[in-house]
Amino acid sequence: MAFSLSGNVLDVPLPVILQILQQVNATGTLTVRSSAVEKRIHFKNGQIIFASSTEGNDRLGEMLVKAGLLSRESLEAALKLFHKNAGFKKIGAILVENGFVSPRDLFAGLKTQVKDIIYSLFLWDDAEYRFEKGLPPDIIQLQINMPELITEIIERIKREA
Repeated sequence: MAFSLSGNVLDVPLPVILQILQQVNATGTLTVRSSAVEKRIHFKNGQIIFASSTEGNDRLGEMLVKAGLLSRESLEAALKLFHKNAGFKKIGAILVENGFVSPRDLFAGLKTQVKDIIYSLFLWDDAEYRFEKGLPPDIIQLQINMPELITEIIERIKREA
């Protein structure tokens, strides 16, 4: 099957796209869109290093609150500081600098956020995808083990079915 840099997951399923990007050591961003929601998986040398989303529930602060690592009040205070700084600092930096979360909890929250975003993409049965080479300059680089991630996602889907 020839791999196109864009298409629909109905034609090329997400696991196949991820496998191909890993095999060709791709560096860039896979954007997947369904209606008004857009989620991105960032790759460096074929490895997933980060994921992002336009969906509110996928935001880092929301993930930290859901995981019990951050109180709703602390998130609100951090968001006020974020908007006061006109977005020049990332929310994660604000959370750590102001003692709302530890660096360790922030890192754990980021990994959970990335995994949850990717998991949610496996539940989409009709979405457009596009891969573009290159990475945003300010991307946070995590190391996500793809085989472990896929196994984790499959087990999670089975549990929640």
